[in-house]
Amino acid sequence: MNSNPVREKLGRGEAAIGTWSSTGDPSVIELLARTGLDWLTVDFEHNPIDVSTAINCLRGMMGTECVPFARVPSNDPIWTKRVLDIGFLGVVVPDVRSPEEVERAVKGARYRPAGERGIGSTRGSLIYGGDYYQKANDLTMVVCMIEHPDAVRQIDEIMRVPGLDVAFIGPNDLASSMGVPIGLDNKHPDHMAAVAKVLAAGRRHGVAAGIHCIDGAEVARRIEQGFQWMPIASDSRVLRWGMEFQLKDAKANGVRAGGGSMKGPASATATAPAGATRDGKKDASGKAFY
Repeated sequence: MNSNPVREKLGRGEAAIGTWSSTGDPSVIELLARTGLDWLTVDFEHNPIDVSTAINCLRGMMGTECVPFARVPSNDPIWTKRVLDIGFLGVVVPDVRSPEEVERAVKGARYRPAGERGIGSTRGSLIYGGDYYQKANDLTMVVCMIEHPDAVRQIDEIMRVPGLDVAFIGPNDLASSMGVPIGLDNKHPDHMAAVAKVLAAGRRHGVAAGIHCIDGAEVARRIEQGFQWMPIASDSRVLRWGMEFQLKDAKANGVRAGGGSMKGPASATATAPAGATRDGKKDASGKAFY
């Protein structure tokens, strides 16, 4: 690999659609990487995933066009180095609030002279070629999360930092830090204004903007607005939704094998998955979770 397909798509003004992995399960990721997703982010921040587990996730993605990203627990160059050294091609840094914090993220992800990443990626050279150190800066993407009003206030300064590829809005933490109700696809007017401000700054500075989306319908709407880097929910959420939809159908008639009604709440009135219904309409109960 000599280029990053996601960076190329963004450079052409196209959208790149991915998902989040909160399971960190190699078998799940192996399947998802073959669905046509542009990228997939393994979430180290909020889940019991370590690099020894994640390396098998990367092996599950090999042979596909799906680009691996890692959300690290914090803006720590040691964490960034560890995930990039095992083969991730992008780092997602949470809760960046200032241009100085963006600079720290970029330096941790790039080799000199563009950054300060240390040499030592045995696996990088193995899977991406013997010239990995020469091309790694072009392969590696830096995504900084906008999750606090301080970041929104300084968004123009943040967007000006060289080496930033995507300014990615985390809707729940942004809402929480603003003191408004949390939820994906958030309709609170203050939240919507903050989101619009980030998007407008991205357009001014030529930096792709992204936002975490609750479903494919929201992704389509965000693309129309001008966003370019969006995950569809997460692997755990999609897995749960899929089974709940199928189970609802299986129990729709409320019939016991051999005849008779099923007892209990799992009958014809079975509820749809939290946050979604079969007709695509969303309720509020599940919107807060990825």
